[in-house]
Amino acid sequence: MGHAGSAHIIPRIMANKTISPAQQRVRAAFKVGAAFLAPLNGLIKKGFAEMAKRKNSLASGLALGYTLQMAIKYETDGPVVDPALVRLSEGSLWGVVNGQVHRYVDRIEVAHEMQFSSLVNHDDRLILCAYQVEKGYAFVNEQIWQRREGKVVVPIPEGFQDDGFHLYLLVSNRKGSKYSRSLYLGYSTK
Repeated sequence: MGHAGSAHIIPRIMANKTISPAQQRVRAAFKVGAAFLAPLNGLIKKGFAEMAKRKNSLASGLALGYTLQMAIKYETDGPVVDPALVRLSEGSLWGVVNGQVHRYVDRIEVAHEMQFSSLVNHDDRLILCAYQVEKGYAFVNEQIWQRREGKVVVPIPEGFQDDGFHLYLLVSNRKGSKYSRSLYLGYSTK
């Protein structure tokens, strides 16, 4: 038998658990939501950083939690993400209102009006994200565009110009430490 102070380790045999339909549904939604957000993780980390710090949480976890609560729709084939309901950023800055999308062969341009100009900083940065969900890639503008310029442009490289994109507009302060709530602008095709 065993000695005093020692323990005998008994292997634990897991019974084959059957997963309930509700658990399967939650797992499927989690998988679909995480897959949708994965290519945007770098942008989400910045866009949710302010809220993550305030809530002592992870930015990616907050974005996924929001997606699971608000952007998952259930269809006959299972859960799908509604891109219009996804948020890539959440914060205290004022966003842009009335963004107008213009699609050209080599770029996507979003123009906006300077409403409430006395309440916003004119040097806030605009970030336009063009996301191709099916192929799992996204483009964001590398050039700095300020709110005062009234527009933001994201170039579309050759070889990608025939693709359609879900468009999101984000605003950050010049330091990149505060963000607005992202704005979904729709689906853009050639």
